[in-house]
Amino acid sequence: MNLTTELHFDLEQPNWNSTYMSAIAGAAEYFGLKYSAPVLFVESGYYAAINIQHDLKPCGPYCWNHRPIAKNIESMGLSVNWLHSPFDCNSSDHRKHLLDQICALGKDSVLCMVGLEFQLLSRRDAQKLFFAMPWGPSVPTCVPELSFADLVAGKHFPGTAWFTISLTSVSPRSTRLQNSLDCAAVFSKQPEQPKDSEYYFGPNAWEQWIAKLESGSYDKHGHWWSCMVWGEARRQAGEYFAKEWTNSADLGEDLSRKFKEASGHVFRAARKEISDPERADFIRKAKEIETQISESLESCRSYSNTRQFN
Repeated sequence: MNLTTELHFDLEQPNWNSTYMSAIAGAAEYFGLKYSAPVLFVESGYYAAINIQHDLKPCGPYCWNHRPIAKNIESMGLSVNWLHSPFDCNSSDHRKHLLDQICALGKDSVLCMVGLEFQLLSRRDAQKLFFAMPWGPSVPTCVPELSFADLVAGKHFPGTAWFTISLTSVSPRSTRLQNSLDCAAVFSKQPEQPKDSEYYFGPNAWEQWIAKLESGSYDKHGHWWSCMVWGEARRQAGEYFAKEWTNSADLGEDLSRKFKEASGHVFRAARKEISDPERADFIRKAKEIETQISESLESCRSYSNTRQFN
């Protein structure tokens, strides 16, 4: 294992509910890419995602295939690459190999730890890794530091993985938007998950969310957290189509209104003082609007394709 001298990254990770997106935002700012939050959420495709765990546990917003999002992020100028090793993922050899890769990185790549949250590496010295704290020091799901010794020994939370974010070429905005709309179309027609999966993605996620709320048997914190993450994504989309959409004004205004309505219903479903049937009703209203949004986004997609080839 290589010893390393201290390396400091001048970066910040914003306090968004989605720490995946806030990690991408922190890396974008570090590399001098000036994207607003609405642009990042929409042009990455994240705004169109929804994933729910069977019992509404808080892992729902984290445990899904982010590859389509990473592909779109690459067109925005940021290349996301996971660290791998040839060893068994539960072995110390695996962890040593990852640590060697971490210590070999310079300032041309930003590192993100995937633990209970997505956290950017802000500094490392010869013994420890130090991480950005998007929600401050009082939130226990974010860790301020991790020693090399504890990492190699496996004395940390389970499931730790790592990816790098590096600078690449930026595609024209028309390409980025088309990628985003294509991604939304795929997400709206997401096929059934494997039968042994704990998770529901896309339209099936809304159905499962409603069913669990109606049953009264679900993870209360996980429901609240799902509202925070997926409500945030749709609120940012509402801002994007109000301020950033430059094609058909009618389409932009329509989508902005619908996204804001959907996010409003999702956030209202998070209120602790309301009943489970009321929560289910708010999520049902959001689902109905989401169906309308999918149709409007398809119109945007057709409009953009027509503009591109005429």
